[in-house]
Amino acid sequence: MDFSDLLNRYITELDCSAKDLAEASGISAAAISRYRAGERTPDPDSKQLRMLANGIAALSAGSLSEQAVHEELAASISGISIDYDTFLSNLSALLEALSVNNIEVARALSFDPSYISRILTRQRRPADLRAFVAGVAQFAARRCTEDETRLALKSLVGGGFDSASDEDAQSQAIATWLGTNYAPMHDPISSFLKKLDEFDLDDFIRAIHFDEMKVPTTPIQLPTTKTYTGIREMMECEIDFLKAAVLSKSSASVIMYSDMPLEEMAADSEFPKKWMYGMAMMLKKGLRLHMIHDTNRPLPEMMLGLEGWIPMYMTGQISPYYFTGADNSVFNHILKVAGTVAMQGEAIADHQGEGRYVLTKNRDEVRYYRKRAERMLDHASPLMRIITAADADKLQLFLKECMELRCRRRVIMSAPPIGSIPTGLLERMLERNEVAEAERGAIRAFAAQRADELTDLLAHDEIRFEFPSLTRAEFDAYPPALDLSGLFIEEAVPYSYDEYLEHLTALKSFIAPYERSALVIDNNQAFRNVQIAICEGHHVLVSKNKGPVIHFVIEHPAMVSAFERFIATVRD
Repeated sequence: MDFSDLLNRYITELDCSAKDLAEASGISAAAISRYRAGERTPDPDSKQLRMLANGIAALSAGSLSEQAVHEELAASISGISIDYDTFLSNLSALLEALSVNNIEVARALSFDPSYISRILTRQRRPADLRAFVAGVAQFAARRCTEDETRLALKSLVGGGFDSASDEDAQSQAIATWLGTNYAPMHDPISSFLKKLDEFDLDDFIRAIHFDEMKVPTTPIQLPTTKTYTGIREMMECEIDFLKAAVLSKSSASVIMYSDMPLEEMAADSEFPKKWMYGMAMMLKKGLRLHMIHDTNRPLPEMMLGLEGWIPMYMTGQISPYYFTGADNSVFNHILKVAGTVAMQGEAIADHQGEGRYVLTKNRDEVRYYRKRAERMLDHASPLMRIITAADADKLQLFLKECMELRCRRRVIMSAPPIGSIPTGLLERMLERNEVAEAERGAIRAFAAQRADELTDLLAHDEIRFEFPSLTRAEFDAYPPALDLSGLFIEEAVPYSYDEYLEHLTALKSFIAPYERSALVIDNNQAFRNVQIAICEGHHVLVSKNKGPVIHFVIEHPAMVSAFERFIATVRD
């Protein structure tokens, strides 16, 4: 039902006049008349619509709630019967299920890619939301040419899509789901960032007694070559490989690849514990691990798998990679090579129990498999560049490259950028926090460098800064600190509440001359120890302030697209 028809129905059912509704709502009688005639329609989120809903509820003498009336009126205008943030969450989940980026969507709907980005990050609303929803749904239905895509949409949209007999019916089912699914979809990016934000390596080391672990020296008693068959023996082979790598005198790096499904292994109550212990022992020994991840699966599954690697990523001893190209849906393979031992195996997909897995310590065989693994690395792309204090120069090199890009940028931070801090405020904070003089000099130089870089970026690029709206109680519970992650300084230099407000005011003044910049302060910021810098279409830099300071440069296309659509969730 159109808005004008719904409004006229309310007036008829309430047996009131347009004048009565005007007086009850505070909206002029002329505006009510134009609404009834369909000549004008208020925005779904406008003050006028809420006033109208309030007036209708008041005239109903308690039989109608203002919220229910507002939701029905808004749905008649927008075509969605849920709040806008839930709609955006649904939209983001749909695009992830389709494995598409903003450029593909924009091209299909004849929009500029930046317009799609602004919609997904709440910076803009479609001028005609009904037409936008219909266009997205038609685009999604046209993408259903592969079984994997149909299965993903069936899982997401449900019965309405499953029972659809043709493309038009599928499109209608998708459009209906987009606008009526009340449960916000799980955001895998948010979950990954939340775990990263809360993770503390020192706490983790204490929890697993890492400092108390002793790297064993007694050689493992295994035959030169051993063959394993079936799921149970494959898990035994994995553990034997880890034992052999740890007990070997070699300090050569370890290369690991597997696209074997993890469900059956994860279901075993003991295997994950043994596997994690073995991995921890390899790290304790000081081995560098090159892990080629299987990313040819839906983004939520991929991100869930990466969450489990966060503790190991944080050591800085792991380099993650992935393969580009088509997914191999017929064969599964596993290849892991350490200094003096190698594991390899293969199986037909969905028949891992019939697979054959081999562990070998034969020098010629190990040499062969290492060369093979190195060739695999040659064909792999970095999933993330992980930068720790040990290679701080790599961060500076990356930031220099980043400065040369011309793109739309989005910065999600827990505190204002240090490049915008007034000199006097910085000096007062350093003095109040009793920062050592040697560190003060480094921080001053860092702030000046960041100020020059920020000025240059603002002159060329569109930048959106996002910060939390903190109540005094929230601030006192978790005081933000100067963003010193670029210096790899672990010791926090926290703001006082007045200093924080002063810096925010200074940031507003700093960016005011630049028309393409925007400062957004709301309560949808979820992270306290993580900053996210998104260069649309290029990469994402995720920086962690402490526990320890570490930076992740993400260039995987699906992950970059997901970050571009990311909307931070409200804090607990």
